[in-house]
Amino acid sequence: MNNLAELEDILSRLEKIFSKVKIKYVIVGSIAVIHYGHVRATQDIDIIIEDDSSKISQFLGLLRTYEFDVMEDQFYKGYQERTNVSIFDKKGYMRLDIKVADKKREKDVLYNAVLVKILDYNLYLAPLEYVLLGKIIFMGRIDDIPDSELFEYQDIFDFLTLYHANKERINLELLKQKTNEIGLKSTLDKLLSIKL
Repeated sequence: MNNLAELEDILSRLEKIFSKVKIKYVIVGSIAVIHYGHVRATQDIDIIIEDDSSKISQFLGLLRTYEFDVMEDQFYKGYQERTNVSIFDKKGYMRLDIKVADKKREKDVLYNAVLVKILDYNLYLAPLEYVLLGKIIFMGRIDDIPDSELFEYQDIFDFLTLYHANKERINLELLKQKTNEIGLKSTLDKLLSIKL
């Protein structure tokens, strides 16, 4: 199975799983980056789910039913430690990286998720501004990085590609507000000053 066929197969199964379990979720990371216009390779699908213990067991059971390799001990350890948990696809090489929302920013993106079509499958995705914000969070402060070295960082490249491909539809005021709240407004300012 090629990468696109594998991705389509996983998205199809995820659509079925999430239609049955009714747990709040949002797809973030590289799938969101690809959806908003920066095609690049990925081996995982990053998903944030709500912290609803009454639905998590059903969710794990459905993952197992739809041919994902669920190791419950590992999942619950990650759940207790509030870290990502990788769940591998039994049919291919891709994996799901699942995080239960516990931080304010994770809950924020979860409750602002938008229903979109990703390769013909209806799934909740992080809004564009939150994808850009996620890239800024992973970058951190970039004030001391020389301009000549900025393009060596994937998150910077992703941000700039997405920003310039979607400039007209970005709520820049929201992005400025959110970066200001987390103390990374200088990173946003530096990124916006880069001439392509």
